[in-house]
Amino acid sequence: MAWQILAMWAVVMATIVWFVRDERRLLANAAMAQAAYYYSRAPQYRYQSSEPETPPAPPKPVSRTGGLTPTQREFLQAFAQTY
Repeated sequence: MAWQILAMWAVVMATIVWFVRDERRLLANAAMAQAAYYYSRAPQYRYQSSEPETPPAPPKPVSRTGGLTPTQREFLQAFAQTY
């Protein structure tokens, strides 16, 4: 008698597990079908700006002065003489 009750509970638990797994699979398949639908018709659902896109401005060139300033030269000469 006890083994019959245990067998019934085993069948019930297996059925519940089977049902839950099948429902998850159905939801995953539905989500994949919806993603495939939006993927195939992507340009219709993408945001399109009404303003034309402007290219970024080119970076400004770095101007080089060509060396040390007179004040920097004087400092380095004085520093070299002390050490």
